[in-house]
Amino acid sequence: METGNASSFIKMLAKNRNTVFLYLCLIVHLSYFLVFLVLKLTPLSVLNLISSVIYIMLLGYEKKHKGTEKVIVEAYLEIMVFAIISEIFFRGTYGFICFIIGMIPVIHYLAPSYKNKRFIYQFLGVGAGLLVYNIKYVVPDNFFADVFELSQSYVGIFKLVNLIITFGTVIYTSFVYEVELDRIRCELDYNCTHDALTGLYNRRFLYDMIKNTEETGISTAILDVDNFKKINDKFGHDVGDDVLVKISSCLIKEANDNDVFSVRWGGEEFVLYYENINIEKAHQYISKLCSEISEQIVLPDDTHVTVTAGLAGGIKSDFEKIIKQADEYLYRGKQNGKNCVVWEQSLS
Repeated sequence: METGNASSFIKMLAKNRNTVFLYLCLIVHLSYFLVFLVLKLTPLSVLNLISSVIYIMLLGYEKKHKGTEKVIVEAYLEIMVFAIISEIFFRGTYGFICFIIGMIPVIHYLAPSYKNKRFIYQFLGVGAGLLVYNIKYVVPDNFFADVFELSQSYVGIFKLVNLIITFGTVIYTSFVYEVELDRIRCELDYNCTHDALTGLYNRRFLYDMIKNTEETGISTAILDVDNFKKINDKFGHDVGDDVLVKISSCLIKEANDNDVFSVRWGGEEFVLYYENINIEKAHQYISKLCSEISEQIVLPDDTHVTVTAGLAGGIKSDFEKIIKQADEYLYRGKQNGKNCVVWEQSLS
């Protein structure tokens, strides 16, 4: 399986962890139904058939209420009841206590939102485990004695199988839990460094990047959407947001290598940050970008969106001075007709 396909498969397992867990339980019960049927342990075969029907119903409920933790709690309770009843027949010899012990951490992974209730269920699991452990002392010797006698030939095999099933379930749910944590961490990291609307980097990312990289020459431009307040007032904020997103797409195309970073600076302002690119080259890029924005982004009344930019350059350690200079150039551009790129040579 290719890496990409493997990654997609893992994400699918994590996304559908409840459904996968229920199917695994259903497969176990159907398998035991057939095994006990062949071994002529009829009461256990019937018990597993009932459990199979319960899981089919839980899968139906999960399909209608995707991702609900209620089905996991109900499956947890079913597993405890199933283990207790099974071990009543086997006098605690078949290792079904492993299912209860395994589900105590599993309920923590698969039903995290139950909080305090989750710990109540875990204490119930501990109680059920202690009951199964001592069950041989409370079951009368004559209770389904024929079933117990017949079952003793398979004790070792079933103990091993139940242990393997428990290990597999715990490993699977732990793995899914880690995958989910990694996904959440990635989302948090992304949200800390990117703007939610446009997907561009935010100020925090740019300042952290500048602080943690070596000294170099830089060129920095601030771009501001012309008449943006009028756009919002005339067409609504949805159109205004759409303009910002489309401009961001143009900026992302411009930031096509490791030396160019596009940033949403705030509101309708954007920053293009160039490393190891002299200001003359940066001016060419910015001028071309402004022209493309004007050509490509059209408002509902067929007027074109324009931007004004201020461009300044220097060394990375002087970034604050450079961005302030670029902002002053931007202000001059706004005062002198907009839709232009202002930099030191345009003022000479």
